[in-house]
Amino acid sequence: MKIVTSAISGSGRTLYLGNELGRGGEGSVYEVKSDSKVVAKVYHQSISTIKQEKIKTMVDLKNESLLSFTTWPVDVLRNKSNEIIGFLMPKLAGKAIHSLYSPKTRLNEFPRTTFPFLVHTAANLARAFATVHESGHVIGDVNHGNFYVTDKGTVMIVDCDSFQIVSHGTQYKCEVGIPMYQPPEFQDISSFRDVVRTYNHDNFGLAVFIFLLLFMGRHPFSGRYLGPGEMPIEKAIKEFRFAYSSSAAAKMMQPPPGTLALKALPSSVGALFERAFSTEGTGRGFRPSAKEWVAVLSKMTNQLKKCSHKEEHSFPDMLGSCPWCELEGKTGVVLFPTLVALSNQSLSTFKLESVWAQIVAVSSPGSAPAVPAIPIQGISPSKPVVEQARTRKKKKYLSVVPSMLGILMLFLYPAGWIFIVLASVIFTVALRDSDGNQLKQELNQKYKEAEQAWNHLSTRWAREAGHEAFSKKMSELGNARREYQGLAGLRAEKLKQLESQQRNRQLHAYLQRYRIEDAKIEGIGPSRKATLESFGIETASDINANAIRQVPGFGPSYTRKLTVWRSTIERNFVFDPRLGVPQADIANVDRDIDAKRKKLEQELLVGQSQLTQISNQIKVRRNAIWSELVNSANRLAQADVDRKVL
Repeated sequence: MKIVTSAISGSGRTLYLGNELGRGGEGSVYEVKSDSKVVAKVYHQSISTIKQEKIKTMVDLKNESLLSFTTWPVDVLRNKSNEIIGFLMPKLAGKAIHSLYSPKTRLNEFPRTTFPFLVHTAANLARAFATVHESGHVIGDVNHGNFYVTDKGTVMIVDCDSFQIVSHGTQYKCEVGIPMYQPPEFQDISSFRDVVRTYNHDNFGLAVFIFLLLFMGRHPFSGRYLGPGEMPIEKAIKEFRFAYSSSAAAKMMQPPPGTLALKALPSSVGALFERAFSTEGTGRGFRPSAKEWVAVLSKMTNQLKKCSHKEEHSFPDMLGSCPWCELEGKTGVVLFPTLVALSNQSLSTFKLESVWAQIVAVSSPGSAPAVPAIPIQGISPSKPVVEQARTRKKKKYLSVVPSMLGILMLFLYPAGWIFIVLASVIFTVALRDSDGNQLKQELNQKYKEAEQAWNHLSTRWAREAGHEAFSKKMSELGNARREYQGLAGLRAEKLKQLESQQRNRQLHAYLQRYRIEDAKIEGIGPSRKATLESFGIETASDINANAIRQVPGFGPSYTRKLTVWRSTIERNFVFDPRLGVPQADIANVDRDIDAKRKKLEQELLVGQSQLTQISNQIKVRRNAIWSELVNSANRLAQADVDRKVL
């Protein structure tokens, strides 16, 4: 392996190179001993004359805007034969973008990440693309190794010497590309050597990486294919099978399980993804430009709200509930690290016994009194009913008179009996008490209604006037107090559990260091690796036969290759009991305990006011219902007396 120790700058100055910082297929990157702000990229082999011209042209085209977002060449490097062998570029800061959009990696690499940070980073990625495009260049080889992110969310694009550059009518093409990040129109070509790239081609790759950032590392074209055969990512791209589209079903696609839905983002963001991945996107300039993404994502940062259950969760404010809580519950994967800061402040300012004394000092409303008795004495019939009763009696007595007269007349005038009987009947009918019968029906109906009202109020009294709500809240506060008192024991129990799982946790941490993306596994290239990642399989620790079988296109052969790879790594694991429980695991326990402590303290602190409010509400309801009950009892008693008069 050839190590370069010096090179000559464009001004003719000899530069001495230090440690090799990185090595790729094309060249190596070295420290520059005289300048810590730049590094030197030196090619492994001699480069063509055209490539040398391209590097020199790029140095001439450098500007502050490009240097803000790219590791653009700032000076040429020559050998003693005056051939360009490399170039100087700004020293790179940050980490590869895949370590941010992958949930399992970012817990270690970006431990303070929140969803707003991902949106912010996506907007900065779009700004980087916009800067390159505004300078007249095309990135071309958009891939996961070309973008680096700092802990502030700024983005740098690397490998700029592969860009498509135009200067003074001369075009230097981008001759490489990874299909899974290239648009549909490039999926059938065998070489990029003669392909002229456009901003619209770049915009497809930009949309893919924005999607990866917002959808937790899921590739937009990796999903469940419901048709026959396999559907690798490249083929899905070619056939416009966007797995998260509103029309995905028509393309026989479904998103992988445990993923965010496109409609969970603002409609303006979803619309840009639909445009970027549609058949119309192949038209010149139809895909959303980098500037469009900047505008929409910048607006989105102001449309987010915090989850009421987990401080580390933020989500679009048009949603009713937190999608991250739902996804974490379904998958068991922590998407964002806990942001609860460990603090002993609550222990010094919160006094449990003092707070509890205030709670128990709230007087209970007690059991509800018995419903009032229905009065049975002192109720007189109402005046209209009494008058109607007197009238009815008079009519009753008068109705006897015709009958008596009829009998008398029969003795006196036997021959006219038929006329006498007829006259008696007519007179009796005339005196019939029809009004009294109607009033009796009305009074019985009135009694029935009064009885129903009384029964309804009695039921309501039993339901609302009791002290059950007060007792329930007091019981809940008692449970919170006991749980608070048991926090120290809970912490000890969790730490003991960690100790018992020490070997498994060490093995898990060891396996997590081996990313499938970085491994060389026969037959499993970038596309299949991206598919695995879309289904939550990122590292050796995620590999098990059952999980792999759920991934489309991974049958027994690929399953065996992956499990063999994991087993090979696992054989090299050595358990070290001296390490004890990792501090990071202890910190996670303490975060959980501290979060519980704060939640319980808040519940207990408002306990007194809640109990007081509940007690007052019960008393107010009792007074209101009692008044109605007394009136209802009197109405029922009156109705009963009235109906008995007739």
